[in-house]
Amino acid sequence: MLKFDESKYKNDLIAQVEAIDEGKKIADEITKQGYDNIFFVGVGGTYAMMMNFVTLAKEYTNIPVYLEQAGELILTDNPKLTKNSIVITGSKSGDTKEIVEIEKWLKDKGIRIAAMVLSKDSPVGELCDWRIPLQTFKGVEFEYLSMYGIFYGLLADNGDFPKFSEFHEQIKENMVDGIIKVQKDFDSRAEEIAAKYYNTDYQLWIGGGELWGEIYLYTMCILEEMQWLKTKAVTSAEFFHGTLELVEKDTPVFLIKGVGKYRLLDERAEKFLKKENNNLTVIDINDYMISGFDDDFKAIISPIISTIVLNGRLSKHLEEHSGHDLDIRRYYRQFEY
Repeated sequence: MLKFDESKYKNDLIAQVEAIDEGKKIADEITKQGYDNIFFVGVGGTYAMMMNFVTLAKEYTNIPVYLEQAGELILTDNPKLTKNSIVITGSKSGDTKEIVEIEKWLKDKGIRIAAMVLSKDSPVGELCDWRIPLQTFKGVEFEYLSMYGIFYGLLADNGDFPKFSEFHEQIKENMVDGIIKVQKDFDSRAEEIAAKYYNTDYQLWIGGGELWGEIYLYTMCILEEMQWLKTKAVTSAEFFHGTLELVEKDTPVFLIKGVGKYRLLDERAEKFLKKENNNLTVIDINDYMISGFDDDFKAIISPIISTIVLNGRLSKHLEEHSGHDLDIRRYYRQFEY
């Protein structure tokens, strides 16, 4: 397979799955200390990855769970953010400017921080109260797995996620081989899609619910940042309130169908697009669902499946066809701004 070292990747996945235990220990310690609410705080791809936790929290818990963009929060504050809050943040590199600044700001306020970061010796790792283990820089799927222990652990400790043990066990039994199988199963389709769309002038991407963060992340962080392709991302719910007027017969449109409660909204968009558009690509997460998981957990793991087919496979084939290295940037981290 294209740019896919299965042995190293599998070892990294195994280590990340094992690290869920550490996340649960952090959750248990936070629960013992007590807290009033949970704030996810991020920027860019990490902010996008956090969206699904906040979305799904509404289905599980009465604990107030908020999402803030770090650069905005430091300017505006939030009256619900207090010393009794828990902030969950993250920076793979450990030196993301906005995350370092928000951690300093939070520390001055005496607010506790759990940070997902590769190294405890990084600025982000040194400033946080708890380090949520992250095993590798590559792959958003590792970020989701990194967060599972602490977030669903907190919900479990509160009595809101009583099947945490079953969820954790099914991850240990099925996730590693399941992720690798999905990458292999999607690879030929990724090649077909990339060959057709690597040099388009414009792409429209639609999804919703627990997958909205994935659509936001893939269009902004992969297609725009890493491939310099122009995109428009919209939720399946909001699609009918403006963006539908941009659809012409030949407009490249991508619809990512979820498996949770928001799927009906995806299906409504699909019905319209099949009638009005001749250039539609539908990727149904159900078609690539990892076996061995209870129905209750499928929406939770669906962002992982989305990121491994899009970021894990499609982006690699786009890189191959476009000749544009995924690591090349025009501006990002090239100079101070």
